[in-house]
Amino acid sequence: MLAALLLIAASGPPAGSIDAFLAQARAEASLDRVSQARTMGRNADISRRITEQVLAGDKTMTVARLAEFAERGWKVPEAGDVVLVVDFDGKPAFLYRVIAAETVPFSAIGAMHVAGEGPGLRDVESWRAAHRKAWQAALDGLTPAEADALPVVWQQIAPIYPARR
Repeated sequence: MLAALLLIAASGPPAGSIDAFLAQARAEASLDRVSQARTMGRNADISRRITEQVLAGDKTMTVARLAEFAERGWKVPEAGDVVLVVDFDGKPAFLYRVIAAETVPFSAIGAMHVAGEGPGLRDVESWRAAHRKAWQAALDGLTPAEADALPVVWQQIAPIYPARR
């Protein structure tokens, strides 16, 4: 597999392509596998900010609705997974390793879960308010108890490629 990816890189896939990105990552970061590819954030602007925060070391944790994984055909992450994050144009942004992952109800997100969130979202109430707004479409029609029970997937992540900026 690695030899095939290095051959792809040597034969010159377009700069910025996923194949070239993965070949370079494999050569520089000694990767043996990538578990899946996904986007982060609900639009291109948020995705760009998340990428900047992760690569700067300012964001080491993330949360998504469990339903998003099924809706988008993504695997629910587990510790050890390597995830390729692509931007909203399908271009590779970065790779991260899942250090820890847990599915919990929305109401169970606590200080431990938000400690590594992006700036401004590191206290539980700010995080909940921002995510209630971001996930409003998914929460519409739910009772407060149902919204609190909404399963979310928390991840502690470590960027592996490109190197932190």
